[in-house]
Amino acid sequence: MAIGIIISLTSQLYWNVFVNNFRISISVILLPVLILTVGSQIHTRTICGITAALVFLFRWCICLFQGIPGEDAIASVLPGALFYVCYGMLFKLQIRNKHIVQMERLIAAVFFCDFGSNVFEVCLREFIEQGGFPNLDVINQLMLIAGVRTLFVAVTLIGEQQYRALLTKAEHENRYQRLFLMTTGLKNEIYLMHKNSEEIERVMSNAYRLYEQILNLELPGEMQQMGLEIARDVHEIKKDYIRIIQGIEQEIDEEYDEERMSFQDVLQILEASTYRMLAEKRLDVRLLFDCQDNFTTKEHYTLMAVLKNLVNNAIEAIETGGKSGNVRITEKKENEKYIFKVMDDGPGISERHLPNIFKMGYSTKFDEKTGNIYRGVGLCGVKNAVEEQFKGSICVTSTVGKGTEFRIEIPAAELEES
Repeated sequence: MAIGIIISLTSQLYWNVFVNNFRISISVILLPVLILTVGSQIHTRTICGITAALVFLFRWCICLFQGIPGEDAIASVLPGALFYVCYGMLFKLQIRNKHIVQMERLIAAVFFCDFGSNVFEVCLREFIEQGGFPNLDVINQLMLIAGVRTLFVAVTLIGEQQYRALLTKAEHENRYQRLFLMTTGLKNEIYLMHKNSEEIERVMSNAYRLYEQILNLELPGEMQQMGLEIARDVHEIKKDYIRIIQGIEQEIDEEYDEERMSFQDVLQILEASTYRMLAEKRLDVRLLFDCQDNFTTKEHYTLMAVLKNLVNNAIEAIETGGKSGNVRITEKKENEKYIFKVMDDGPGISERHLPNIFKMGYSTKFDEKTGNIYRGVGLCGVKNAVEEQFKGSICVTSTVGKGTEFRIEIPAAELEES
């Protein structure tokens, strides 16, 4: 019904040629486009049949409103309505399945539907009004008109196809980026969990040694039992912890198997995800990139985690300053080392806080609405990743009121794919 109404309305934009009331309109361009897009799940003959009925009623009512007698009105609008019936039949004869037809065959079918239906309408209208048939010149002109309109249909359908492809590509890229960032976060957390498991092992060892000392000192049985239970509980916690780590690692390996990635791709994902976050928070912060060397690395998860943490910290610093700002990320290779810098023009870090920002649990940021302090594990995790995983170094300089700069140096051999 919707397609029929659209065609009925657009068919009123026309000009008359050849014989009286024969219309050339853009509705014939829209019809195949709507059949293949909006009406892709509906039978073509059903669409064209309903369209023909609505076109007939719409034009007949207009004729009656203009004072044309009923029989004359029917004779005037019937050929134009039957055009759509003929179009649907010809289309179905040529295209059995709209979902699998190739574009070349589809364009050819549109041309023959347009041309054949126009010939049918002109012949019927000429026979009703003159009792004869159109000459060969009219047929040739109808072929030219069908060719021009088919060209417009082809451009529209190819454009729609390309638009869908772009949407699909964009959706795939968004899903890919979200999956990569999720995996990056999980791998970063797993790294910290592995470090914690070593601490759990140490606690368990101390607990057993404590239990043995309790036995040697012949302390009361209750204390001996408590020491044994502590050792057992720590052992169970360790086993559960390891199972959790193994489960997460297994899921990550099944969901995402990207082994290597170029640094430019890492930056593109970082830029896209950061701007999405800025849009959600409605922050006026601009990212500036100055990266001189591209390289391929297997350590893209850890590298992304490091850069993302530093960029997010810079944005949060600008946000606390209550103004707009810039975050600049630079990269260059010097003396077989990659040097990364993340700079912001936020409020800066005071000299009192600066020596402590890499300590676990230390944070100068808090939520003014809730009063909750942030965890303070981000920069500690960054330092651990740079120094322990990359065998590199990180330092920070800051000037209150001007901004902060983090500088990272990583040996090229730790990043570049061997």
